[in-house]
Amino acid sequence: MAFTIKPFTDDLIPAVKGLNSRLTAGGAPPEFRFPENPTPEWLPKIDNRPIYREYFVLLVDDVVRGAYAFKHQDFSFRGELRSVGFFHWPISEGMVSKDYAPVALQMLRYAHREHPLLYGLGFGEYDAGPLPKILQALRWRLCQVPFHFKVNRPQRFLREIRALRKSAMHKMLLDLAVFTGTGTLALRMLQRARTERTTPDLQAERVEYFDRWADALWEECAERYAMIAVRDSDTLNILYPAERQRFLSYKVTRGGTVLGWVVLLDTPMQDNKYFGNLRVGSIIDCLALPENTSAVIRTGTRVLEESGVDVIVSNQSHAAWSTALRHAGFLAGPSNFSFAASKELAEVLHPFDVEFPETHFNRGDGDGPIHL
Repeated sequence: MAFTIKPFTDDLIPAVKGLNSRLTAGGAPPEFRFPENPTPEWLPKIDNRPIYREYFVLLVDDVVRGAYAFKHQDFSFRGELRSVGFFHWPISEGMVSKDYAPVALQMLRYAHREHPLLYGLGFGEYDAGPLPKILQALRWRLCQVPFHFKVNRPQRFLREIRALRKSAMHKMLLDLAVFTGTGTLALRMLQRARTERTTPDLQAERVEYFDRWADALWEECAERYAMIAVRDSDTLNILYPAERQRFLSYKVTRGGTVLGWVVLLDTPMQDNKYFGNLRVGSIIDCLALPENTSAVIRTGTRVLEESGVDVIVSNQSHAAWSTALRHAGFLAGPSNFSFAASKELAEVLHPFDVEFPETHFNRGDGDGPIHL
């Protein structure tokens, strides 16, 4: 089977539509469809922007059998800037036909050959599929980005949280916990036991644009993380533009001194397979010196709690941010947000098991907060 991989261009739109049609006919879930516009809606390549995405397709005998997205971005490795690639959204006809099972591997190999410093993030449904096995066979390093949650409205949470209501027995137990009030009591006691006293002089200022104060903070923080995507004002204004009003960006200060920033989402879910119809608050991105993480997390949490969300969630790879979440009353939960590093990237982060908890990844990285 001869493979050809090339950029997705206008002349290939019918071929990509054909791939999506075959995936639909083969019974692939609706989320496994590739965009049918060659220009990405999110992070298109504009001028000389250092952060952008491209789409690629894999053809077999002039028929598109797979496609993937690739994000270009600069990262700081304790102050040293290097360009790193993000391989994501791999869609393969191998999902519905064994004849094309090698497609995903070929796409990954091509992306890796072109950009050895390569990572994957998120995966979601792929965690249960062949992709992790392919990555391990290629000697990539895989681990989970820790997940934490805090319940703000316990009764509504227990009624709606589908991730915990997977069987009739689980539903009965949660309904009983709601009826008797034991669920509310248990959640509040667990969260209160973890919560440290807050500092009253922390201020949260809503911002539409990131400017020089964000650049100064970035310069302070860049050397303090083993690996972190560049988060200067230019990059942040591309990722979280003012016109996208769903991004709630806050500058966190104490006595006029900038401690950090946080980007939040407030999302009313509708028939979500994990959250049902809960109103979900998300801490999707943040930055501070490691010693100031608790102040930023507590401030972002307070904003979301006062807005009335049912539950607050966050994935954070850095140990200091995970600790800050715990100190704000968050509980640890199972994570479906995976990180994978190519062999070359893992070598830069050597020793990987020591360095990964010093990296900074969250929902603002990778695909972005598209599922929250």
